[in-house]
Amino acid sequence: MSEAIWSVTEDGYLHAQGASVLAWHNAYPQGKQGGIELIHHGERVATCGGMRVSLTSGRSAGWPRAGERTADPEAVELSVPLEFRSADLKHQVRLTAEGGSIRVSLELPAPLDPDEVREASFCIDLYPPAYFGRTFHAERGSGVFPRDAGHAVARTAEGGVKLAPLAEGPRLVIAPEDAGQKLTIEGLGCQVALTDGRATFEEAWFTVSSPVPLGRAGILIEWLLTPHLIPGWRRAPVICVSQVGYHPDQAKRAVIELDTAWQESTGAALFRVDSERGETEVLSGPVAPWGRFLRHGYGIFDFTGVREPGLYIVRYAGESAGPFRIHPAVYREGTWQPTLTRFFPVQMCHTRVSCGGRLWHAACHLDDALQAPAPHEHFDGYRQGAATDTPFSPHEHIPHLDVGGWHDAGDTDLAAGSQARTVHALALAREAFGAACDETTVLPRERIARIGVPDGVPDIVQQIAHGVQCLLGGYRACGHSFCGIIASRAEAYYQRGEVSRMTDNLVYDPQLAEEEARDGRSGEMDDRWAFTNRDTSLEYQVAAALAAAARVLKGHEDELAAECLDTAEAAWQFEQSHPPAEHRSGYVPRRPECQEVIAAAELLIATGKPLYRDRLLELLPVIRENARRVGWAAARVAPELADPAFADGLREALVSYRDELSNELAENPFGVLYRPHIWGVAWDILHFALAHYYLVRAYPDLFDREAVLAVVNYVLGCHPGSNVSLVSGVGRRSQTVAFGINRADWSYVPGGVISGPNLIRPDFPELKDGFPFIWQQSEYVMPGAGSYIFCVLAADALLNTGG
Repeated sequence: MSEAIWSVTEDGYLHAQGASVLAWHNAYPQGKQGGIELIHHGERVATCGGMRVSLTSGRSAGWPRAGERTADPEAVELSVPLEFRSADLKHQVRLTAEGGSIRVSLELPAPLDPDEVREASFCIDLYPPAYFGRTFHAERGSGVFPRDAGHAVARTAEGGVKLAPLAEGPRLVIAPEDAGQKLTIEGLGCQVALTDGRATFEEAWFTVSSPVPLGRAGILIEWLLTPHLIPGWRRAPVICVSQVGYHPDQAKRAVIELDTAWQESTGAALFRVDSERGETEVLSGPVAPWGRFLRHGYGIFDFTGVREPGLYIVRYAGESAGPFRIHPAVYREGTWQPTLTRFFPVQMCHTRVSCGGRLWHAACHLDDALQAPAPHEHFDGYRQGAATDTPFSPHEHIPHLDVGGWHDAGDTDLAAGSQARTVHALALAREAFGAACDETTVLPRERIARIGVPDGVPDIVQQIAHGVQCLLGGYRACGHSFCGIIASRAEAYYQRGEVSRMTDNLVYDPQLAEEEARDGRSGEMDDRWAFTNRDTSLEYQVAAALAAAARVLKGHEDELAAECLDTAEAAWQFEQSHPPAEHRSGYVPRRPECQEVIAAAELLIATGKPLYRDRLLELLPVIRENARRVGWAAARVAPELADPAFADGLREALVSYRDELSNELAENPFGVLYRPHIWGVAWDILHFALAHYYLVRAYPDLFDREAVLAVVNYVLGCHPGSNVSLVSGVGRRSQTVAFGINRADWSYVPGGVISGPNLIRPDFPELKDGFPFIWQQSEYVMPGAGSYIFCVLAADALLNTGG
């Protein structure tokens, strides 16, 4: 009977119509992505199933490392060997189909030693929004899954805190009132308990667990996991379109995502909406089969021929998408402006930011920053080497770091690599397209930004000026870029809420007592740390950003523009005359040879000096080998180089790249480079589209504008898994619960750009809409926002002015 319901797929997971069970296909448990996972009627509702161990040392054993998974299609069984890295604790988990259920077994070859292990449990986490308002039932306890965790902790005998069970017993039944969500977890010879982890950590989920006995070997835990399966269930079609709309001249294709069990050849229709007639059908026709991508089938409804400006809705098989606009000005109004005029000001560090009666935050981190200890491995990938590469001692205050920069972006750190990419994208957007929008007053000396109050200066210029102030800080202090600035303490790093209270905003003075404050200094060592090692790749990246910024700041902030260009040239000269330095730390780029090409191009455009031209000619072999990465930068300066050999070599490399790219864009129905690792791909493809724009401009016979437009469509809703816009507040449906500075309120920042659907391996694209704590899907970052502004402006230019 089990073979008739469950089967083992080619990718090694258990599948039935309406459910899939994964077994350590994913290895990102800190992001709720790993272990045993259940996809139930189209939604991933359970994850991180497996054994968890607390050691007598007081530490957690961490997450186990999975060995090679064994799949037995005849027995409909999966088996995974596991081992904790921090302790020699081996075990095996087996999943076996039994009728409509999955038997989950935990087996230990050797007993857990009570001298080493304090306690162990077998657990699985449940996605909270899937069950809010649903009921749960066990022998001891029943109730409704709470929206907020306010009663789920108990005090231990030692004075600590532990989670109090919401329910426990040999069998737990979840959501029996809903056929699509009903789930039963039965302990075979063991008890199961339901707890609410959000009581102690807001990003946690509900957890079902059974205690693992110590001092025994063999099969210690067995569960019967039974997701209720609706007979004949099929996932509803998703009509993927841009939630903003389309220009009359661009390709217009609705990508319809289908359950692979979908057999109907239903046609789609496009309706125009107006004030007099309501909806009027203007086009209907078949949906052209595209094929399978990941776990879904896809079809294409092409309405490119519809050009009349107006508001439209696509309908297919009882589902609809829209209304959205078709209009020549579709990319000019309400698309990129919220990102520049709302999101960027809200993210400004060292600044009081208000919008009407709303105070987003007060001026913050005015005590930046202390020299990070050396050597030191920090959180979020930050690392200080054995040397500081500065004249400052560990925990000594470094001047010039308390100005500029943007919180990046779910976090509040100032990573130089991210800041540089953001400044660079904004500078290129200003240079190429103007972007003269003015909706914000920025007063740098007063550390004030007022959203919704124009001041006569283009907002994009003011944001570029704010960004370069941060990039210049390390040069003003020590002559090179610092890797970044981040909270020194984990509790500050994870703090949610008012950013101005993360530190006391008083410079740390070791001569003062901890509670003493005097003359703008205090004895409280809560200041952020600056990670200060020099890295050649980062130096070139920052030099490129500063050179580009200098060009667009000129005429607005002449002294700052001159400082940017002088600093960029000095950084270039230093790197050209000294051995390269490599320092691996968070957000520090690699490939110094590629960063050098981009810096040389920006400096040549900024100065016209022969030394940059000569170096670019020397770098032709690097450019040819890395045409995918730097061809766009070389294309911008090729006419100025006026060298036939360079032009021929560059074109030859770009022809090869064009052929590779064409094949890659055809691998999915969305026409973008979908190469997810952990995070969604939106930020990566936005950077691709920025670069591709320059290739379209320089080589229109090789590169097509549709690759840029497809990226804009993707970000605005035409992507796998769902059809929400990835730009908060932009488009009819958008991600309005996101991993930003106000995520604790389950809210959003207008104009923030998330990374979007990520891949739950092996084949499930996912975007949780309405949950802020899956950062690999819904976090904002600054470079993505800067590239988004550029790409929307590029789309408008390509369609309305030819580029």
